[in-house]
Amino acid sequence: MAEKNHFLKISAVHLNVSHLERASFFFTEAIGLKIFTSEPQSLALGPENGHIMIVLHQVNNPPPLKATTGLFHLALLLPGREDLARLILYLVNNNVSIQGVADHGVSESIYLTGPDGIGIEIYSDRAKEEWPLDEEGHLEMGTDELDLDNLLMTVQGKNKQWRSLPADTRIGHIHLKAAELKNTARFFNALGLKLTQKYGEQALFFASENYHHQIAVNTWESAGADPLPVDTAGLRSFEITLNDQSMLDDIKKSLTLNEFPFEDYENNIQLHDPNGILIELVTLPATP
Repeated sequence: MAEKNHFLKISAVHLNVSHLERASFFFTEAIGLKIFTSEPQSLALGPENGHIMIVLHQVNNPPPLKATTGLFHLALLLPGREDLARLILYLVNNNVSIQGVADHGVSESIYLTGPDGIGIEIYSDRAKEEWPLDEEGHLEMGTDELDLDNLLMTVQGKNKQWRSLPADTRIGHIHLKAAELKNTARFFNALGLKLTQKYGEQALFFASENYHHQIAVNTWESAGADPLPVDTAGLRSFEITLNDQSMLDDIKKSLTLNEFPFEDYENNIQLHDPNGILIELVTLPATP
């Protein structure tokens, strides 16, 4: 297990889509992302004046009919409750279907389903001192009914117009479909992530920097499943950004010690988790 807390943030999620134009329309028009770069077979998207968060890649095949490992949902973290309230009003007024809402104690969330069945959570965090804890002081996230009236009251008498995602919106976490949990937990521990909550026998939540979770994994729909086939719609990969080269070097040692193989490219590494999901670890550019 890595001795230091290496993890900084999930910087970008790469998605395979069967129809690039349709997926682009959803992410730009329904949610409010902006196109940063455009290639014949890919698009990079992010909030206006922000950073690239989602990269769409055109592939030939739709999502498979059988269960695979991969993406359960990606989660966009908004700066505050007012942003979430404005987004909800925008979605309702523009007939964008909200698949679900939830109060997780640590956060308030809405859920959408994008093209190719892409699961999307959009949420705002509560202040850390409000996060629910059990009798032993451990984090106790749940799934309760969201008080929509209370949330929407945050914009009463204020500007309710939704233009786009705020510039400081980021990938808050990613939730993965796993084939099994034991070796998956050992893998994320090797990356320096700590288990923050166990949800029954089929879901685990991991974090660093005292967050509630940046990675979640479950086997609800994917126990024993094979990885997503290449050239098929679904999760292609995701990127984790680290503070500096020393963090990356420590993770390399931890992965080697725990016998998890990786491809070393000096300033970044690429590797697959035990469920066949491709992950890239990169370092922030050195400050001059």
